Amino acid sequence: MPRELKRIFSDLYSKIASTGRKNVDKIFSELEIELVESGLSVQFLDGIKEHIKRELAGKDRVSEDFLKGKIREHVLKKIKLEPPDLGFIIKKAKEEGRIPVFLFFGFNGVGKSLSLVKTADILIKNGFSPLIAAADTFRSAAEEQLEGYARMIRVQVVKGGRGADPAAVIYDAVQKASFKGFDVVLGDTSGRRAMDRNLGEELRRIVRITKPDLNILVVDGLAGSDVVNQCIGFSQFVPIDTVIVSKVDAGGYAAAIQASYILEKPILFLGTGTSVKDYVKFDPEKAIDEMF
Repeated sequence: MPRELKRIFSDLYSKIASTGRKNVDKIFSELEIELVESGLSVQFLDGIKEHIKRELAGKDRVSEDFLKGKIREHVLKKIKLEPPDLGFIIKKAKEEGRIPVFLFFGFNGVGKSLSLVKTADILIKNGFSPLIAAADTFRSAAEEQLEGYARMIRVQVVKGGRGADPAAVIYDAVQKASFKGFDVVLGDTSGRRAMDRNLGEELRRIVRITKPDLNILVVDGLAGSDVVNQCIGFSQFVPIDTVIVSKVDAGGYAAAIQASYILEKPILFLGTGTSVKDYVKFDPEKAIDEMF
């Protein structure tokens, strides 16, 4: 098992403090395998490494506390972002005479459907009436799974059936929301197991047609360094506005920190269990202190 991240970083601070700027690349290289095995991506580590080199420019030696403080400051600046105000978005759309659409993206198995229903629960607690569009028409049983979660909080689901046009399902949901007095449509989308051109183009088409007010990426808190691939894979095809990180109760904060850092987007909330009520607000400072 890899050492916990705090101990690896303590080793990194100590080595850089004792040898100076000229050995930063070498020290990161020596510890890279352990860091990646502990769930950090090369892209994230490269960002930290380059920042350290900039901070050490013109300095012969620095203390371990100096390095720790500069890394914390650097990462916090990147991830201390205000999540979108869902209520404000809904009210603004209402003033414009339309139903807002929030789209959810993510690979199969990351907890996308459950995270969507958790978002619906948040909206209900804030006095809004959400309607769900089951627009993942590719995966077998996707509609049934989504309906099962939605029943727990008594939210209606608009379905199109397997193989239906996802954009058409969302359109139908918007029409129903308008006629029946719902405030917002939450649209599930197809995820598959990996990003490919077909999936990317399908998602791009959905965004082009439905013109969503918010694009939400759901990533797996247990994915380790692969969370960055999830972020990059989806952001290549659709603009991402905010991120939900699932399974944080089992995976810690590394995925949330890296997702926000790489995309430079805020975390909407963290999923902390399998119940629709299991979610908490993301606290960047607490997350950094826990990880580093």
